[in-house]
Amino acid sequence: MKKKLNAVIKHAWFRYFWISSCGVFFLLQSISVEANNITLTDMVVRQLTNDSLQVQFEMTGPAQLPKVFSTTNPARIALDFYGVTNGLDKKTRVVNTGLVTNLVTAEVADRLRVVVNLQEITRFDTKVVGNNVLLTLSGAEGAAPAAHSALVTASSVIDAKPVTTPLSSLLPEQTISHFDFKRGDQGEGKILISLVNPNTVVNAKEEGGHVVISFINTHVSPSVSKRLDVTEFATPVKFIDINTVNQETKLTVSMLNNFYDYSLFQSEGLLTIEFREVSSIEKQSLEKEKTKYTGERLSLNFQNIDIRSVIAILAEFTGQNVVAGDDVVGSITLKLDDVPWDEALDFVMMTKGLEKYETNNVTLIAPVGKIKEYKEKQKETEIVVEQMDPLITEYIEINYAKAENFRNLLYGKDTGAFGSCGGKSDVASSSELSEEVSAPAPTNQDQSQSMLQSLTGAMSGGTAAATSKSEPFKLLSSRGSVVVDARTNTLIIRETAKRIEEVKKLIRKLDVTVRQVMIESRIVVASNSFVKELGTRFGVAGAGSSFGGTGGLGTVGVAGTAGSVNGTALLNDALVDLGTSTNPYGALGMTLARGADYVLNLELSALQDEGLGELVSNPRVMTTDRCQASIKQGVQIPYQSSSANQGTKVQFKEAVLQLDVTPQVTPSGSIIMDLFISKDAQGALTNNIPSIDTQNVKTNVRVNDGETVVLGGIYEGTTRSNVNKVPFFADLPGIGFLFQHTLNKDDKKELLIFVTPKVIKDSEDHIN
Repeated sequence: MKKKLNAVIKHAWFRYFWISSCGVFFLLQSISVEANNITLTDMVVRQLTNDSLQVQFEMTGPAQLPKVFSTTNPARIALDFYGVTNGLDKKTRVVNTGLVTNLVTAEVADRLRVVVNLQEITRFDTKVVGNNVLLTLSGAEGAAPAAHSALVTASSVIDAKPVTTPLSSLLPEQTISHFDFKRGDQGEGKILISLVNPNTVVNAKEEGGHVVISFINTHVSPSVSKRLDVTEFATPVKFIDINTVNQETKLTVSMLNNFYDYSLFQSEGLLTIEFREVSSIEKQSLEKEKTKYTGERLSLNFQNIDIRSVIAILAEFTGQNVVAGDDVVGSITLKLDDVPWDEALDFVMMTKGLEKYETNNVTLIAPVGKIKEYKEKQKETEIVVEQMDPLITEYIEINYAKAENFRNLLYGKDTGAFGSCGGKSDVASSSELSEEVSAPAPTNQDQSQSMLQSLTGAMSGGTAAATSKSEPFKLLSSRGSVVVDARTNTLIIRETAKRIEEVKKLIRKLDVTVRQVMIESRIVVASNSFVKELGTRFGVAGAGSSFGGTGGLGTVGVAGTAGSVNGTALLNDALVDLGTSTNPYGALGMTLARGADYVLNLELSALQDEGLGELVSNPRVMTTDRCQASIKQGVQIPYQSSSANQGTKVQFKEAVLQLDVTPQVTPSGSIIMDLFISKDAQGALTNNIPSIDTQNVKTNVRVNDGETVVLGGIYEGTTRSNVNKVPFFADLPGIGFLFQHTLNKDDKKELLIFVTPKVIKDSEDHIN
């Protein structure tokens, strides 16, 4: 019985142990499965109040402390979560907040690794709160020592002190975490730059075939500072270099050639610089569009920044001296990509109702209307001060011009041609000046009253300012006066010392020698005339007549010699009279037959003239620059005319050689001339009144100094051929010429006009 009871007890304990073991096994198994099902669902980055940054890793179950280690180059912190899977949709999350640039997750074997990429290494701390793991990064001034100090080496903590500059106090510190290069669909090169802080000032300019992109108050990770060779991408970009010097990061882009254009634009912390290839024509067009604004190109991105800070940033960036008044207030939000800095300043001022006034290298910025008000007050003050200045008398001798000319200028009058070329001023100007000069001099009481009125008007912005505006070219004040001593060509001026200095500057500028010009003209008339005339006389004379003596058939006589057959007898008895129209230079007379009562005679006459002529006229005249000169030579031809009222009287007509010219010497040394050249001669008489053969030219021409130019020419040619003949007989072969009279005439006439101007060198020029 006892053995049986022991067996039952043993069986019960075995059964309890088996059930308990199975329960523990299943419990441990369920715990293991539950642990393996923990998943990372989110990573949240928060900015803490003490300039620290906290990264929260959210789990689906109870979290455990990860294993942590860090590296200095590159700066990063790695966290290994064992038994945790990745439940995020993206492996990389861009942060660009504080020192954290991005978070990268990677699931390997039995753990999940999260890499925190930093701009620079700093102190950190990790702890577990429920289902969350918190990673706290210290601020710029440091935080409490890290809990896992064993995993942080001494080299991983950087206590660098940045160099302070005027811009660093105005701009937030910026960091470039990453940059990349890509090729676009159209062959353009794109540089992608990840910026931590969205508030940036980016300057772009071209230097020696390179494009330099400057980031103010910005540093870059040492791993990013390197050169990229992007030639294989087949874009306009060749090399990219990036480095940081004194809190300024420069990105230098080397180009393959000069035919490119670039632009910058920023979006959500990503700055894109795009380079595209352009043609030569498009490059020229782009350069013309950039002529309005000449400042260096930059990019600005600010949210609700003080307007005075923007002006200070631009002033510090450009090196300009800028003064902003106390009434320049307010804030502005702006985002400008790749614009010249002077254009950016114009837009900022336009947005806030501001204007600028530049003098030398100082720029004053104030609300619209303030600068005008300031200038008006300054002008009124100057008028008051001028009215208080004492008057002095100055004697200024004029060397080359007429003193009357400068008197006109000082009164704000146009001198015209007065005295410059020996002429006189117009009547109106002379009368006005006479009234001004001959006005009675004011007494001391009048002067005091006038000064008091001027001071009162200046203080109230009244008549004195209005008078000054109405005469903008008048150099004399209302108190000043000037007279001329014509004998010594001297100006006597009574004015304030400041006004007299302005008058002296004017005289030094305008009282200079005037260049003289010699104008030489040649008028050439060439003629070539040719006349050939051949005629015959054929007739019968009385039997008692003989020709050339007692000869019979073929007897020859010469016209003008003794002969029994004279020209009159032959003409009276001529059967054919086709002799020359004028006395021939030679004639051949023959008796062809003699009968009982009559003689058959023949006379051949010939005339030939050749004439070559050339008539050259060479007028020349000297004058000063912009002054008209005239020279002429010839005769006055008298003739009688009669009328019922005046009876018979003698009148004259001119037939002259004349040259009228007005030269103008240009700064380049050439001479512009207004010319009139004429050559007249007496022509034929009509009713005892002579006609005038006129040859002239009127033109305006520009000629280099010392060169000769043909102003114009006229060519006349006359060709004439006449044949007079007896019908039927003139067409008989062999003897037809006996019944003909021929006249051949060929006249040619050509007119050419030349002009040569020469600037006469002064003696000083010869010495130099």
